[in-house]
Amino acid sequence: MTKPTLLVIDDSKSQCVFYQSLLGSTYHTLLSQDGEQALEMAIQHNPDIILLDIEMPNMNGYEVCEKLRQRDPLTPVIFVSGKTDLDQRLRAYDAGGSDFIGKPLGEAELLRKIELSLNQRKEEQRLREDGQLAFATAITAMTTMSEMGVLIDFLRNCGKYEDYQAIANGISHTLQVYGLHGCMQIYGKQGQLRHATQGQLTPLETSIIASSLTLPRISNSGSSTSFNYPQCCLIVRDMPQDDEERCGRLRDHLAILAEVAASHVAILDEQQQQLAAAHDMLQKSRSTLLQLRKSLPASCSSAGLNAEQQLRLIKQFDQQLMALSQQHNQKN
Repeated sequence: MTKPTLLVIDDSKSQCVFYQSLLGSTYHTLLSQDGEQALEMAIQHNPDIILLDIEMPNMNGYEVCEKLRQRDPLTPVIFVSGKTDLDQRLRAYDAGGSDFIGKPLGEAELLRKIELSLNQRKEEQRLREDGQLAFATAITAMTTMSEMGVLIDFLRNCGKYEDYQAIANGISHTLQVYGLHGCMQIYGKQGQLRHATQGQLTPLETSIIASSLTLPRISNSGSSTSFNYPQCCLIVRDMPQDDEERCGRLRDHLAILAEVAASHVAILDEQQQQLAAAHDMLQKSRSTLLQLRKSLPASCSSAGLNAEQQLRLIKQFDQQLMALSQQHNQKN
């Protein structure tokens, strides 16, 4: 079996030696200590995954990744840095990174992240081959539907979404029709759900969206914009900065979309709470009726009913009890 090709970009010679000794037996490992050289090597060897140091002379890791992404938007890029705060991770995400690992490196964590990124790339390639990303469909739809029409379509369908996953799918579809990509977190009384336009969040997206809940309502970082509402956090990674007017329109539309999605999450939670309360009430009523059923024959005798009257009353009671039981089973 052919080894996956791994390109390491790090200006530290000792760090390159470490990577070679750790990864050389598992991966066809290429080493570069210079950003320009690394870009040429990426074109020549087409690596399956890239490890990229941030702090390098001449061209830092963010700049290298941005240039890599101009040619290849898919190859996983794992950033490596001693600085792991949210600003650094957002810059890595904005540059096109797939994951982020802090120094000092843990061997087990590094190996796991490389394997995870490679597996995720294979899954994304499969989805693309199956046509599930439907990019071509989105472009066609965009030619016949206005930007406002796309938003209206989401608003029209939002009331039909019966769970968190349906809401996330609706947001993801809307982003794809706009030609955008990103990730989201839907959360409420029924738990939380994370979703991305490519299906599965990258580790870096997972890290960022977990921290983005503390950001302002709308926050911009390079080409990324986050929309943070109670019950719904949306991060779009490729806002069209080269078209200021369109970027502004989309920002307004997506803010409305996120707010409406958050409101619908609250409605679903309220409906679920009401259903649970109704279910509890029904259960208590059923339990009370069962107790009454047990005591019914004795009560009929005490009331002086003859045998025929007792049978008729018990039959009617049992029919009502059966109807209530069927209703209870339907709720379950």
